[in-house]
Amino acid sequence: MQLQRGQLLTVPAYLVKQWNQHFHHLKQYNVDLILGCNGFIWVGEHVVVAENTDVKEDQQKLAMEADNFTPIETRRHICRLANAVRVLSALGFTLTVELIIETAEASLPSTVEINGMLGAEFYVQTAERKAKRRADSLRKMNGAR
Repeated sequence: MQLQRGQLLTVPAYLVKQWNQHFHHLKQYNVDLILGCNGFIWVGEHVVVAENTDVKEDQQKLAMEADNFTPIETRRHICRLANAVRVLSALGFTLTVELIIETAEASLPSTVEINGMLGAEFYVQTAERKAKRRADSLRKMNGAR
């Protein structure tokens, strides 16, 4: 099967934690996110896989789908999520679905364009958010003692 309608990213494998679930359907974006323990990450348009169908029927459906285009809004979500992975990886943060979504959504309310996420200012903002979250969790842990 050919990878279409998305982006395949490569990050250092140690940044992807081993979880029970590595395939994620992000319904709010109509995007599939696959975090491979080998460092390969797929961000692409959600694909519905039918069970117990004939191989020939699947090939015909794929050919018909190839004629359709990914909606522009879904493309934007794919790019935003992929850029979030790039930023987090460059900063050396362990990749989780929650952190990827949070980083992608952090670029929405501001005037940051999708490609602006790869600028130095967004890297700094992302690192600051992560440091604040870490400090807050340490405060909670120390307050619980």
